[in-house]
Amino acid sequence: MVEIVGHRAFAGKYPENTLEAFNKAYEAGTPILETDLQMTKDGIVIVNHDGTTGRMWNHDYVIAEEDFETLSTLQHKILSQEKFMNIDDLLNWAILHPNCKLMLDIKFDNDKILLHKVHSAMLNLNNDITYWQKRIIWGVWSLEWYQYGVTTAILKNFNVIVITMSLEVAENFINYSANLNDSDYALFGISLLYVSSWTKKFRDHLVPLINKYNIHVFLWTVNKQIDMDYLVGLPIYGIITDDPVSTTAYVRLLQEKITKKTPFNIPQMVTREGIRFYSFCIIYDIIDQVLHSGWAHTQLLFGYSVSKITYTVLKAIHFM
Repeated sequence: MVEIVGHRAFAGKYPENTLEAFNKAYEAGTPILETDLQMTKDGIVIVNHDGTTGRMWNHDYVIAEEDFETLSTLQHKILSQEKFMNIDDLLNWAILHPNCKLMLDIKFDNDKILLHKVHSAMLNLNNDITYWQKRIIWGVWSLEWYQYGVTTAILKNFNVIVITMSLEVAENFINYSANLNDSDYALFGISLLYVSSWTKKFRDHLVPLINKYNIHVFLWTVNKQIDMDYLVGLPIYGIITDDPVSTTAYVRLLQEKITKKTPFNIPQMVTREGIRFYSFCIIYDIIDQVLHSGWAHTQLLFGYSVSKITYTVLKAIHFM
């Protein structure tokens, strides 16, 4: 069975990354809950997707520029009783809800000291590190964060995934793990934008590496049944979704095809589904090149590059 991961806990029906969303996803039996970590000016790790507070809270602050005391006074726009969860709140919730794992999406515009703070918080609440190794999946965006976690031993025997839009970045993580050749730090998986798995490069180039090194592939963020259909024929371990309940129900319907290893079905280009499929692939290729090509990093006016502008726009619409 494909593992279902609740995106920002249960963002499709409840305010993202709130206790209500966590509780509802847990009640529904979701096995893995994905959430986002940021760090305040005074070094407190909190749960929030954006680097700012204005979208979900009643004042707009830059999290990295404010102390936790200030942020803790904010009122949630939908749930007036909701307060920012810090890392202790999140981990205590996990202790009280033992039948799921947490997938931590650590935003790469934070400082790497965040890894130490999360690791210390775990041990302060339960000094048995093997307990947390079974409960936590670390998600990092940059190879240097993975390397840092290895050299500091923070990531030892934890499940670690790379979160990325780029198949090249994913391959770099896989190769680093393979060259490391250390089971204590072996890469557990890659978490990819779902459209990237439709590409010929994924099927022909990345799948052999995935099979060779036993890499677990997660796709984000999969909400439409038409996109779940493309799980069939691909080595997908889990999907990250805003509605884990309806997604679980539909994936169960696909399970027979998945089990029988039905081939991946590319729609005919002249069909409506085909036009959508190929259009999405073209858009993905363009964004991928803009974000990761060398030319796109050349600084233009005001110190901005094409890549930085594209990244800023994607982040502003909460895509990354």
